[in-house]
Amino acid sequence: MYCIAIDDGHGMETAGKRTPPFPDGSVMQENEYNVAVAQFLEEMLRRCGFRVLMVAPEKEDTSLSVRVKRANDAKADAYVSIHVNAAGNGWNQANGIESWVYSKSDAKGKAFAGAVHRALVAAIGRKDRGVKESDMLYVLKQTNMPAVLVEGGFMTNLEEANLLRNTKYRKLCAEGICKGICAFFDVKYIPESEEEEEQVKRYQKIEDLPYGKDVIQKLVEEGVLSGDKSGNLNLSEDMLRVFVILARKAVI
Repeated sequence: MYCIAIDDGHGMETAGKRTPPFPDGSVMQENEYNVAVAQFLEEMLRRCGFRVLMVAPEKEDTSLSVRVKRANDAKADAYVSIHVNAAGNGWNQANGIESWVYSKSDAKGKAFAGAVHRALVAAIGRKDRGVKESDMLYVLKQTNMPAVLVEGGFMTNLEEANLLRNTKYRKLCAEGICKGICAFFDVKYIPESEEEEEQVKRYQKIEDLPYGKDVIQKLVEEGVLSGDKSGNLNLSEDMLRVFVILARKAVI
């Protein structure tokens, strides 16, 4: 399966990467958002069957060269760098979502950036500032795979800064990025609820059971199990196992 390298942007120690003071005097460091989104994204990608490489798992700042080398050495299939934007040092009206791709990237790299950007904008519904090109951003220039740097909003815009520190918004950002990656690699996006449903498999008919058919057949004939109006038994793996064990112990 495809391997995705996730870069959680600037570290906690990177100077200047924080919001202006909120009205209550608090500030949000950019890395607080970056790390949260990266962790949500890792979980979502794994759920969809991807392998994930976190290129900067350390608490201290990790150099760009180390991040890129880890992705290149692992031969990752794509690279996502998670950031938030800023315009100056104080609160202002700059807002919206933009993503960056290496200006000399090939068609595949630009298609990847476009897929991720479109899905991110669709997920969170903020202003679309488009995909922009740069020949200066190290993690885009030095990676050997399709790479995109996403900006989840402006931390110098009070409205967006409040969103950026909101857990629900961070999770939506991760979801959008994940959906874009899935779309690019033609992999089904699996939402959290569907994964839980798959993990708790249900058996509806006796013929569907992997074992214990005689035990369940007896319980149905005796009226212990009747199922719903359509005759669906709705048995989980754990329930089936318990019934079989009880039958072996002659309890039922």
